[in-house]
Amino acid sequence: MVALAIAAIGLAAVLGVVTHASRNAAYMRDKILANWIAQNVITESRISGRFPSASTSSGRVTYAGTEWAYEQAVTESGVPGVRRITVAVRLASQPPQQSVSNVIGFVGANQSVAPPSNTAWDIAASGGSTNPRNPPRLPTASGIRSSNSSMDESTVQPSTSSSADDDGTR
Repeated sequence: MVALAIAAIGLAAVLGVVTHASRNAAYMRDKILANWIAQNVITESRISGRFPSASTSSGRVTYAGTEWAYEQAVTESGVPGVRRITVAVRLASQPPQQSVSNVIGFVGANQSVAPPSNTAWDIAASGGSTNPRNPPRLPTASGIRSSNSSMDESTVQPSTSSSADDDGTR
Protein backbone atom coordinates (compact mmCIF):
# COMPACT_ATOMS: atom_id res chain seq x y z
CA MET A 1 0.00 0.00 0.00
CA VAL A 2 2.86 2.39 0.84
CA ALA A 3 4.56 1.53 -2.45
CA LEU A 4 1.36 2.32 -4.32
CA ALA A 5 1.12 5.71 -2.60
CA ILE A 6 4.77 6.49 -3.48
CA ALA A 7 4.19 5.46 -7.11
CA ALA A 8 1.07 7.65 -7.29
CA ILE A 9 2.97 10.66 -5.94
CA GLY A 10 5.82 10.02 -8.39
CA LEU A 11 3.45 9.72 -11.35
CA ALA A 12 1.66 12.92 -10.33
CA ALA A 13 5.00 14.74 -10.25
CA VAL A 14 5.95 13.38 -13.69
CA LEU A 15 2.56 14.39 -15.07
CA GLY A 16 3.07 17.91 -13.68
CA VAL A 17 6.48 18.21 -15.34
CA VAL A 18 5.17 16.96 -18.70
CA THR A 19 2.21 19.35 -18.56
CA HIS A 20 4.50 22.28 -17.74
CA ALA A 21 6.88 21.37 -20.58
CA SER A 22 3.96 21.11 -23.02
CA ARG A 23 2.62 24.55 -22.00
CA ASN A 24 6.10 26.03 -22.25
CA ALA A 25 6.57 24.61 -25.77
CA ALA A 26 3.23 26.08 -26.90
CA TYR A 27 4.13 29.46 -25.35
CA MET A 28 7.54 29.49 -27.06
CA ARG A 29 5.91 28.59 -30.40
CA ASP A 30 3.48 31.50 -30.06
CA LYS A 31 6.28 33.84 -28.98
CA ILE A 32 8.42 32.95 -32.02
CA LEU A 33 5.50 33.28 -34.46
CA ALA A 34 4.47 36.64 -32.96
CA ASN A 35 8.06 37.87 -33.22
CA TRP A 36 8.20 36.89 -36.90
CA ILE A 37 4.92 38.70 -37.56
CA ALA A 38 6.20 41.86 -35.87
CA GLN A 39 9.44 41.72 -37.86
CA ASN A 40 7.44 41.28 -41.07
CA VAL A 41 5.33 44.36 -40.27
CA ILE A 42 8.48 46.43 -39.66
CA THR A 43 10.09 45.09 -42.84
CA GLU A 44 7.00 45.98 -44.87
CA SER A 45 7.31 49.56 -43.58
CA ARG A 46 10.99 49.65 -44.50
CA ILE A 47 10.58 48.35 -48.05
CA SER A 48 7.42 50.30 -48.87
CA GLY A 49 9.50 53.18 -50.23
CA ARG A 50 7.54 55.66 -48.13
CA PHE A 51 8.80 57.37 -44.98
CA PRO A 52 6.08 56.61 -42.43
CA SER A 53 4.36 59.46 -40.62
CA ALA A 54 4.08 59.39 -36.84
CA SER A 55 0.84 57.46 -36.30
CA THR A 56 -0.69 54.26 -35.02
CA SER A 57 -2.34 51.49 -36.97
CA SER A 58 -3.52 47.95 -36.45
CA GLY A 59 -4.16 44.88 -38.50
CA ARG A 60 -4.91 41.19 -38.54
CA VAL A 61 -3.06 38.34 -40.17
CA THR A 62 -3.47 34.58 -40.34
CA TYR A 63 -0.12 32.97 -39.76
CA ALA A 64 0.61 29.26 -39.19
CA GLY A 65 -3.10 28.54 -39.03
CA THR A 66 -3.71 31.05 -36.22
CA GLU A 67 -5.42 34.45 -36.31
CA TRP A 68 -3.15 37.21 -34.98
CA ALA A 69 -3.69 40.92 -34.36
CA TYR A 70 -1.05 43.63 -34.21
CA GLU A 71 -0.78 47.29 -33.28
CA GLN A 72 1.91 49.41 -34.90
CA ALA A 73 3.02 52.75 -33.44
CA VAL A 74 5.34 54.99 -35.47
CA THR A 75 6.97 57.73 -33.39
CA GLU A 76 9.80 60.23 -33.67
CA SER A 77 13.10 58.72 -32.61
CA GLY A 78 14.89 61.91 -31.63
CA VAL A 79 17.20 61.55 -34.64
CA PRO A 80 16.29 63.64 -37.70
CA GLY A 81 15.13 61.46 -40.58
CA VAL A 82 14.66 58.34 -38.42
CA ARG A 83 11.38 57.01 -37.05
CA ARG A 84 10.84 54.36 -34.38
CA ILE A 85 8.35 51.59 -35.16
CA THR A 86 6.93 49.58 -32.25
CA VAL A 87 4.82 46.54 -33.10
CA ALA A 88 2.84 44.61 -30.47
CA VAL A 89 1.47 41.23 -31.62
CA ARG A 90 -1.16 39.15 -29.82
CA LEU A 91 -3.52 36.31 -30.53
CA ALA A 92 -6.64 37.81 -32.11
CA SER A 93 -8.79 36.30 -29.35
CA GLN A 94 -6.81 38.09 -26.61
CA PRO A 95 -7.30 41.69 -25.42
CA PRO A 96 -4.78 44.29 -26.68
CA GLN A 97 -3.05 44.44 -23.28
CA GLN A 98 -1.93 40.80 -23.60
CA SER A 99 0.62 41.04 -26.39
CA VAL A 100 2.74 37.97 -26.98
CA SER A 101 5.65 39.89 -28.54
CA ASN A 102 6.75 43.52 -28.75
CA VAL A 103 9.39 44.40 -31.34
CA ILE A 104 11.00 47.79 -31.94
CA GLY A 105 12.61 48.76 -35.25
CA PHE A 106 13.77 51.90 -36.98
CA VAL A 107 13.32 53.26 -40.48
CA GLY A 108 15.23 56.10 -42.11
CA ALA A 109 14.04 58.70 -44.59
CA ASN A 110 17.17 58.59 -46.73
CA GLN A 111 18.07 55.01 -47.33
CA SER A 112 20.84 54.69 -49.85
CA VAL A 113 22.94 51.93 -51.28
CA ALA A 114 26.65 51.89 -50.53
CA PRO A 115 28.93 52.43 -53.53
CA PRO A 116 30.48 49.31 -55.01
CA SER A 117 33.73 48.15 -53.47
CA ASN A 118 36.93 48.25 -55.53
CA THR A 119 38.54 45.53 -53.40
CA ALA A 120 39.69 42.53 -55.47
CA TRP A 121 38.42 39.55 -53.51
CA ASP A 122 39.41 37.11 -56.23
CA ILE A 123 43.08 36.16 -55.84
CA ALA A 124 43.43 35.25 -59.53
CA ALA A 125 41.97 38.63 -60.58
CA SER A 126 44.55 40.44 -58.47
CA GLY A 127 47.42 38.56 -60.12
CA GLY A 128 47.92 36.08 -57.30
CA SER A 129 48.43 32.37 -57.68
CA THR A 130 45.54 29.90 -57.46
CA ASN A 131 47.86 26.87 -57.44
CA PRO A 132 47.53 25.12 -54.05
CA ARG A 133 51.22 24.10 -54.21
CA ASN A 134 52.21 27.73 -54.69
CA PRO A 135 49.84 29.74 -52.45
CA PRO A 136 49.72 33.53 -52.75
CA ARG A 137 52.27 35.43 -50.68
CA LEU A 138 50.82 37.48 -47.89
CA PRO A 139 52.50 40.65 -46.69
CA THR A 140 54.68 40.20 -43.62
CA ALA A 141 55.10 42.59 -40.74
CA SER A 142 58.53 44.09 -40.17
CA GLY A 143 60.60 41.94 -37.81
CA ILE A 144 58.32 38.88 -38.13
CA ARG A 145 58.63 36.08 -40.63
CA SER A 146 56.60 32.98 -41.34
CA SER A 147 58.32 29.63 -41.20
CA ASN A 148 58.59 27.79 -44.50
CA SER A 149 57.33 24.49 -43.06
CA SER A 150 54.17 22.81 -44.33
CA MET A 151 50.86 24.70 -44.42
CA ASP A 152 49.52 22.81 -41.37
CA GLU A 153 52.50 23.65 -39.21
CA SER A 154 53.06 27.27 -40.22
CA THR A 155 53.93 29.45 -37.28
CA VAL A 156 54.95 33.04 -36.84
CA GLN A 157 58.40 33.48 -35.37
CA PRO A 158 60.40 36.58 -34.50
CA SER A 159 63.25 37.19 -36.90
CA THR A 160 66.81 36.91 -35.72
CA SER A 161 68.22 39.64 -37.95
CA SER A 162 66.95 43.00 -39.09
CA SER A 163 67.42 42.44 -42.82
CA ALA A 164 65.07 40.28 -44.85
CA ASP A 165 64.89 39.38 -48.51
CA ASP A 166 61.87 40.41 -50.53
CA ASP A 167 60.26 36.99 -50.14
CA GLY A 168 60.46 37.04 -46.33
CA THR A 169 63.21 34.35 -46.08
CA ARG A 170 66.68 34.76 -44.65
